[in-house]
Amino acid sequence: MKGFGDKKIKNKPTPRELVKDKLIKQASKYFEEGNLHYSIQCYEDCLSKGFQDPALLSQYGIVLFQSGYTKKAIDIFEKSIKIYPQEPDLYINLSNIYKLKGNLNYAENLIKKSLNLNPNSHIALNNLTGILITKKQFIEAKKYALLSINYDQNNSNNYYNLGVIYSNLDHFQESIQSFKKAIKYCQSNYGANLNLGAMLLKISQFEEARKYIEVSLTLKPNSYEAYFNLGQIALYTEKFELAESYFIKSLSFCQNNTEIYKFLGIAQFMNSKDHALDSINKSIALNSTKNISNVLKKIIQVENKSTKSKIQTFKTPYEKFGNKPVLLYKSVDKELLKILYKQNTSDLNTVDNSNFSGNAIGSNYRLFDDYDPILELLKNDLIKLTSNYLNSDIFIEDSFFRILEGEGVVKKHIHLDTIDRLPKLNLYKYKFSLVYYLKTGDNDCSEPGYLTFHNPNDRILPKPGMIILFPSDRPHSVLYNGKSDRMILSINFYSY
Repeated sequence: MKGFGDKKIKNKPTPRELVKDKLIKQASKYFEEGNLHYSIQCYEDCLSKGFQDPALLSQYGIVLFQSGYTKKAIDIFEKSIKIYPQEPDLYINLSNIYKLKGNLNYAENLIKKSLNLNPNSHIALNNLTGILITKKQFIEAKKYALLSINYDQNNSNNYYNLGVIYSNLDHFQESIQSFKKAIKYCQSNYGANLNLGAMLLKISQFEEARKYIEVSLTLKPNSYEAYFNLGQIALYTEKFELAESYFIKSLSFCQNNTEIYKFLGIAQFMNSKDHALDSINKSIALNSTKNISNVLKKIIQVENKSTKSKIQTFKTPYEKFGNKPVLLYKSVDKELLKILYKQNTSDLNTVDNSNFSGNAIGSNYRLFDDYDPILELLKNDLIKLTSNYLNSDIFIEDSFFRILEGEGVVKKHIHLDTIDRLPKLNLYKYKFSLVYYLKTGDNDCSEPGYLTFHNPNDRILPKPGMIILFPSDRPHSVLYNGKSDRMILSINFYSY
């Protein structure tokens, strides 16, 4: 099993060891042939004859696990650790089982025990990196990924892990370079080719993205992810018929995927196909929580009405809102500040899609994804506040916070993604941004941090508790040269 400890046993040319070696070779042969019963029997014969060492017990435990005897495999490894507590591979193997069972905390604890015994083990470092990635602890995972590369600089999987970490930290260029290094050391690394293509797609380098995604398809012809990504490239380059065919192909390998049905519905809508709404409804049925498919359903339903009826009866949220930003208010919870200061943050000068410079740090765009009671309460309050004002349902797409630790600049920017700009779909007419000011810093400096809007021009000097609501396509910027912290929490959302 990938990532397990060393299975090799060094043999001594004694009669007893020869018997042991013969039984182990028979066990391996039976296992490779799929004769699991006899493979296990050979290992049990070894144990019954008094042959016992860490490598033998590791092999036996691995075969038991791969044969489906998970509980027995766990028992073997736990007993082995009691007998040989200084053997790092035993901890690695038991950690892998618990990781695959979903017990990530215990798996992490075991792999760290292995590293205490052998700090230079690239297998243990790689496995720990994988556990931390699964737990979405990307800052911590990065530390171990770099250590893993330091001890094994030609290992493709080490660079692949680092690429995954950087992609989740929004360090797009570093992610791309890491995936390219993974491919350099193993051209047949399916995950590296697929994810490199996905990252290039994310930054709209569509032709370059296509090249790597097509390579991933040669490595795994039934990859629904590859066909899904090719469909997005076709969609964003306005090849709508081709996009539809790719999404249908993707569904043939993954039949109940809400994201694929969503994008299939978009492609069908762009192709003026009647069954676009069916695909969107399927996407909604597969994911009952509010998501962008609910917005798409509204758009398609409006489009399906007669042109005359649309003109007379419907205005988009964008058209209703107008040009002026809206000011709302919510008192600032001191506990919220404490929680945000404890969150993992990145230097925003190193984040590729950041518009911040200076002394700026912040979270990723998935702040509300991980449950915290205070953040959950805030999320619900913001949903209620915006829903009541706009008199509509809303769906939060992005959630994040930013801190200017003294002087800093927020360059002029908007909050639209590639999908928002698709013609005919016009999702931007349903998208809004909200900035909640938690701390506003120094107001008596020369640049106290006006939120400046452009085209048309306007500016607002925020106060703590102020909420500013505006369409996501409205360019805005900030200049602040105070010395005290300035903290905002922001969401981008769709109204429908």
